[in-house]
Order: sequence, then C-alpha cells, then structure tokens
Amino acid sequence: MTALATVAADGVSRLEVSRTFQGDPARLCEALAAPGWLGAIMPSPPDRPDMIRLEMDLAFTLNAEGGRELAFRKAALVDIAMRRASGGCSGEIGWRASSFSPLFPVFAGELALKGGRLTLTGVYAPPGGTLGLLFDRTIIHRFAERTARWLLDRIVTGYRELEIPAARRPETRHA
Repeated sequence: MTALATVAADGVSRLEVSRTFQGDPARLCEALAAPGWLGAIMPSPPDRPDMIRLEMDLAFTLNAEGGRELAFRKAALVDIAMRRASGGCSGEIGWRASSFSPLFPVFAGELALKGGRLTLTGVYAPPGGTLGLLFDRTIIHRFAERTARWLLDRIVTGYRELEIPAARRPETRHA
C-alpha cells in the first residue's frame, strides 16, 4: 500500500502531548470545570449543552532567525466538559477556528490530569483532504503539537495565576 493510500484510508491525524503538573490536582480539576479564566464564555454548542464553550486564542511559536521567536495565534472556539476521575479528572475537549474555519483543522479529544501529568490526546482532520493529510505528515503536525503544548502550558500558567493570592500579585500599571 502506498503512503497516499494509507493516509487516505485513515483520514485523520492523531495527536498526543503531555506535560508535568505540580500542584493540587483537585484544585486544577475544579478550575477546569469552570474554565472562564481561559477565555470568554460563549453559549454551549446546541447539540452539547453539557459542554462549556470558550472563545480564546490558540497559539504556537517558531524559532526565527537571530534567536527570535515568532508567535502565531488564531482565534478558536474551544469546547470542554471535565469530570472527576480517580486521582484527577478527565473530559472531552475540542476546538475549531472561529473564523476562516476551512483553513484550520478541527480537533476532538480528551484532556486528562492523572498522576502529575496533564495529557491531551485526540484526532484532527487537516484541511485539504488527502493532500492536506500528506502535508500534515511532513510539516503541519509539528504545528499541531506546538499548539497543543501551548494550550497545556496556558492551562498550567493560568492555574498558577489563580493560585497567587490577590495581595501577592504584581501590580499592573496602565499608561
């Protein structure tokens, strides 16, 4: 079977990324059950009233010439529904671009916190059909992994910011 036939038969790309989490799993699970701190709360999908929909940026970075980092952001609708599990929590998560949808993949998967690891697993269908899948295998998958890692980092960073008592937060000065 050729690579093209293998990719066409499968139809999706698989994604799995994880990172360590040092903190109180119960507190992070509570925070993920009410994730307004990650983005703006939007109306739930009509067919899934159990999901919480957020409008937020998803991003990935690339190293540029001269040691600089370039950040690429896209506005996304992220749907999430977390539930408690033994030693942590898990739940459905999905996202799609909020604009220019045909140009970006739609992701569906699971977000899980267990044993000090925050893990995102799932599948996405790259735009462009079979040709898009081949392009994904060579280049785009790395962008998908970076975006997923960025989201996990955003969750952990946002959680840490929630944990800092208001009196100890750095002052923000507005010009």
